[in-house]
Amino acid sequence: MASALNPSGETEGRTTIGASALLLETRIGSLIRDCRYRYPKVQVSPRQLAMSNAYEAVRTGEVDVALVHGDCSAPENAPAGIVIEELPPLEVVPVGSTALVESADLATSLASVRVLAVDPDCASHHILVTALREAYGIDPQVIEAGSMGGARQLARTGYGIAMLPSESLRQPEEGHHLAVLPGLPRAQLGVRALWAGPELARAAVSAVCDVATRVGREAVTQMA
Repeated sequence: MASALNPSGETEGRTTIGASALLLETRIGSLIRDCRYRYPKVQVSPRQLAMSNAYEAVRTGEVDVALVHGDCSAPENAPAGIVIEELPPLEVVPVGSTALVESADLATSLASVRVLAVDPDCASHHILVTALREAYGIDPQVIEAGSMGGARQLARTGYGIAMLPSESLRQPEEGHHLAVLPGLPRAQLGVRALWAGPELARAAVSAVCDVATRVGREAVTQMA
């Protein structure tokens, strides 16, 4: 990370952000756009990050900031000096193809679909597994989709269902031929920013965390 205040007092620098799969495809694009507008001299370099590796990635300097969601608890031997900042939450909803949602016999149709896990480190797909078992007596197979794009495509074909961020479905190209499944639970996932302590809390990182909070708050407000 390189950051500073230039002689005019304007924040400048470069910050590498690691984000979980769900956040990379929902919050990072808006974060980069807002950073360019609010802090034009701050460069943001995003990359996908496994949540299980978030603390270590920050400790070693692989990333300056890690954005994670859900139950990303600190490891037993968590590195000292890691700051955790709470950000606005991410709502995920059960999504399937429009044909599946409009099926005359939803229970029968659900029996043949798989549960798609977008991020193996995220437990949100377990909510679907439990709900299907308790509501319909279905014990579904879980398939790793690898990404939100992969999960959306598989869901559109009727191959499976997935827990996807509700804010992502606002985009016509992403929500095309997808619908929220009735009778299955939604979930609010906590979102956190992890970064090294005050000695590394330079201006660029503070700027990025500020924008991440703004972006998340706007997304939550729009879904209300």
